[in-house]
Amino acid sequence: YLNLFVLPRNLGLVTGPDGTVRLMPGLVRIPDVAFTSWDRLPGRGYPTDPIPDLAPDLAVEVLSTSNTDAEMLRKRHDYFNANVRLVWEFDPDARTVTVYTSPTQDTVLDETMTLDGGLVLPGFTLSVRDFFAELDRHG
Repeated sequence: YLNLFVLPRNLGLVTGPDGTVRLMPGLVRIPDVAFTSWDRLPGRGYPTDPIPDLAPDLAVEVLSTSNTDAEMLRKRHDYFNANVRLVWEFDPDARTVTVYTSPTQDTVLDETMTLDGGLVLPGFTLSVRDFFAELDRHG
């Protein structure tokens, strides 16, 4: 969904679970999905380093049963301390998306609501119901 929005507008890069980033020295994270605007990319181009030193604008985490609340809070602190602007946590079991604008400031969206890109991706919208329905189709 992010690629369908980002690519035609040439806004930056969307990476998947292979998009490892070094948020700061000694701290590497691998968000499930991330969006990084061209302005955050050195030389406004694709990183050539396998683990680039950068913080995405948006980090997306998909919760699994192995994730603890403490672990996710630590990840959010890491992201926001590195100047990530927005974090989305998708919870497939609860079928919710929690939108974080700081490590502890959040809005929980259920299937009756629409996720939007806020100031990071103005104009991006996604029905939470449609997102989870798509996941259901792919098992």
